[in-house]
Amino acid sequence: MKAENVINRITGTAEHPRSIERVPAGTEFDFLLTFKIMDDSDEENFKYLLQGLKLLEMDALGGSGSRGYGRIEFINLKLNGQPITL
Repeated sequence: MKAENVINRITGTAEHPRSIERVPAGTEFDFLLTFKIMDDSDEENFKYLLQGLKLLEMDALGGSGSRGYGRIEFINLKLNGQPITL
């Protein structure tokens, strides 16, 4: 939990206190994704999925991304047991 507020620059008082629940930096989660190729178009869709994961790394999950909250990185990704990069 992190407490934040807004400072009123005219009165110099704190206003609008709020608490934000965050996951500590460096926390790691297991991630498993199953994607079935049913027809030829699914191979192209899989490329879009990988592009989406890369976009998540470049942006953030949830709110306050401009403050550094919600930054993620996918590491040790594998496709059929072989390492892949985004």
